[in-house]
Amino acid sequence: MRSLSKKSKKIIEKSIEEHKRLSSLAELTRAGARMMLEVAIEEELATFLGRDYYERRSDQEGSRSGSKPRTIKIGCGDIEIQMPKVRDAGRPFHSDILLPRVTRADELQEVIPLLYMNGLSTRKVKKSVSKLLGEKGLSHQNVIRVTGRIVEEFKNWRERDLSGIRVAYLVLDGIRLGVRANTMEKEAVLVAWGFLEDGRRELLSVSLGNRESYNAWKGFLEDMIHRGMNDPLLLVVDGCPGLIKAVKELFSQSDLQRCTKHKTENVLDKVLKEDKAKVKESLHKIFYASTYNHAKEAIELFKRDWSKKYPAAMDCLLEDIELCLTYYKYPYRHWKRIRTTNAVERSFREVRQRVRGIGRFKDEERALTMVYWQMKELRWYGVDMTKEARAILAGIKASKLERIAA
Repeated sequence: MRSLSKKSKKIIEKSIEEHKRLSSLAELTRAGARMMLEVAIEEELATFLGRDYYERRSDQEGSRSGSKPRTIKIGCGDIEIQMPKVRDAGRPFHSDILLPRVTRADELQEVIPLLYMNGLSTRKVKKSVSKLLGEKGLSHQNVIRVTGRIVEEFKNWRERDLSGIRVAYLVLDGIRLGVRANTMEKEAVLVAWGFLEDGRRELLSVSLGNRESYNAWKGFLEDMIHRGMNDPLLLVVDGCPGLIKAVKELFSQSDLQRCTKHKTENVLDKVLKEDKAKVKESLHKIFYASTYNHAKEAIELFKRDWSKKYPAAMDCLLEDIELCLTYYKYPYRHWKRIRTTNAVERSFREVRQRVRGIGRFKDEERALTMVYWQMKELRWYGVDMTKEARAILAGIKASKLERIAA
């Protein structure tokens, strides 16, 4: 391996002398970064020309032709380096280390999208990194362009093939999110999580719908089916009528579980404040019973205790009550994950916290990207696929296939 070129050695010597006069860490860091870049580019140029600085060879084309200044943005500020120019080489010289028109270090290319996706508006992103980017700062359009990489990632993700993902439990829910676009009525972000047959939990799809209507949910689910998603054994939903109708139509052979948390809240809305705690305890005896039969007994006790005083609450509880108890036929270890839509609701809280600083979005694509990014970054538990659990699910799957065949 050859030693450094004469020009590279001069760059290093000059940089050492400069270091002796610097005191702050930021200045030392910028000087060091400038030296390393200039040395690396000089070595590239020596290889490109096939000869050292001031070296003459008759069999080589091209020669040095001075240099031009170029400003590069790094983590600790702007640095200005001297980019060498070449003439008569038959082809232009381009550094592989510092490509043409690249002015920002890779670290900041990663940091800027992270700041935006964690809840800072483009204005706040610009302000937050201005000290790192030097005097020229960061324009609004630059933030839009850099964060656009995550938008592209989301677009590819939402169109991916789902046929290789085996879903056991599909959890569906929606969140209201402000979108400043021509589709102002499309305020509901529809989200699908899946507990897979191997026990892992995975975000499956995110889309914008028209106020969680039947048509919005039907289109959302049809898109996943079109991309190859299998029929899940169980779908977990809240009490949204449009969603329930769409699910029953598209997954007629799958079991349906209504969220017990939403059912509890709906019943309590019809109860006086002084009785809410006692009524809630009675509801917990239903939805946290050890067996299906015990849950049915708890329903009878609820009737005895509350039906006369709160007939509306009683009617609310009994509406689709069997759909609230579907989880009892599934493995006990999975009940906690599949009797509610909490798997999605908790992630919604994270999304709401992040979007407060942004307000309304300029377009639906960036709104959906924000939801996707936040949910993708969350770490949630899956379900424990024990030998017993697999056997129970295999039996449910066999029964489902028999119903379809019949």
